[in-house]
Amino acid sequence: MDWLHEIEVVLFDLDGTLYQDGTFYKRYLELLFQEGDHAASLDEILEEMEHLLAGRDTSRIGDWYHPSTDTWTRVTPGDVLELSQQNWNTPAIYAGDAWSLVSMFTVKHGIGEAKRQEAFQQVRKEMLQGSSSFERHAGLYEAIRQLSGVRSKLLLTNSPENTGREFIAALGAGELFTDIKYGAGKPAGLEHFMSELMEREGLPPEQILSIGDHAWNDLYPVRKLGGRTAWISAYPSSDPSPWDVRLTTLDELASLLMDIQDSKLKHD
Repeated sequence: MDWLHEIEVVLFDLDGTLYQDGTFYKRYLELLFQEGDHAASLDEILEEMEHLLAGRDTSRIGDWYHPSTDTWTRVTPGDVLELSQQNWNTPAIYAGDAWSLVSMFTVKHGIGEAKRQEAFQQVRKEMLQGSSSFERHAGLYEAIRQLSGVRSKLLLTNSPENTGREFIAALGAGELFTDIKYGAGKPAGLEHFMSELMEREGLPPEQILSIGDHAWNDLYPVRKLGGRTAWISAYPSSDPSPWDVRLTTLDELASLLMDIQDSKLKHD
């Protein structure tokens, strides 16, 4: 990748990017569906979730769920550009990660937003208490710390400040970033943020790299403006978008950041 030395700003996501946890969704769904009368049992929902994440379902990560018709559609190379330019306030749900799939199930089965938020807060609390596979990745955080050749390292998360700040503190990652923006309102908020950043700093878009696991939230807005993108996810995806970098593990992400630092030093 002969463009790494050009990067001046790196935009990081939180969930699925600064840590990976392949089990949290089970507890999340349990809190949402263990009580009440639903069209599908908790076991059936968990099985469908596992199939979606593994790519064993007719639908998968990268597809769109349409609540009004209870149907799925797949992005094709011909309509990716149209999707990236449409109004962000679409009623459809982009199956970008495990969190968004849980949201899909709540909408599909009529779970209200208040209950979803309550379950989300409880899952976050239990993660901090160590009751999931959530853990710090020391190698990644050290790579972020040593990435001194760029102008800014920015963390943008849709998590509200009251839970996001506590979670980032538990990761021990709060001091790694030039700035942290909570309640970022991605994807629309990311497009707005990047536009302002380019104007304020006098940066061309190709000097900005966005890293995230939810393509619609973290990558589409940046690529729309001409920025660089790195998609990190352990799950197979149907999305045909040609991201600049495709990563599956935090080890790979740490290596990418070290490569950026090395490339910056070589071009100084």
